[in-house]
Formats: sequence, C-alpha cells, structure tokens
Amino acid sequence: MAQEDTRLKELLDRVQNLPEDAELPEEFLNELTQEEIIAIYVEKMIADKGVEATDELRAELREALQDEITKKMVLAMPDYLVTKLNQEIENGADEEAVNKIIDESGIDVETITEQTMTAFRNAYLNGEDK
Repeated sequence: MAQEDTRLKELLDRVQNLPEDAELPEEFLNELTQEEIIAIYVEKMIADKGVEATDELRAELREALQDEITKKMVLAMPDYLVTKLNQEIENGADEEAVNKIIDESGIDVETITEQTMTAFRNAYLNGEDK
C-alpha cells in the first residue's frame, strides 16, 4: 500500500471514530491537503448514501467534485486572470504559480469550495447525476 493510501486510511479511520454528527476539529482540518479533504468528504457522502464504496466510485466522485470546485473558481475569476491562468497552465505552471493567480483574483476560495461541496453532496444524495 502506498504511503498516501496508508495516510488516507488512517485519516478515514480517525473520522469514522468521531461521534455521529460531530464536527471535524479545526486542528485536524488544518493538517489535511485539499485532496485528503475531498477524499474524506467523498467517503462520507458514499456512506451517507448507503451504497457500496468501490475504488471506482470513490475515484469518479473525487474527480467530479474536484472538477466542479475548479469550474466554480474559474467562473468567479475575472476574464483577464482566467486567460492568464490558462497561459500559465499551458506553459507548465506549478501549483504555486496557479495559487498565486487565484490569490491575485481575490475570490473567496473557502466559501466557493464549501458551497460547491455542499451542492455536490446534496445532488449526489438526492440522486441527481454527478
């Protein structure tokens, strides 16, 4: 098992051992990467829906959620920064360069992410295609 998979399993075990309806502690959330947060969120969505959690379903939902978050962020950015972002990505920009453009845009990344995740979850749990 890869180191990333082991860490994710440990994080999921930690989340599953929380009392029902308990909020994740802020210090716990602060130590997670965006990918880990999405993975935990997807795992909880699957459990709440009561369907079998296959690797294929997990991967599909993670990718779809990440795509939706990215889309919402790009839509919130001014056009000139979207153009700049696309040029940077075409030129092989690293994560730091992309984050710099996002910071420059002034968009509220946290709010956009939270709202997108909530809408995605509601659509998934209500049986809408995602």
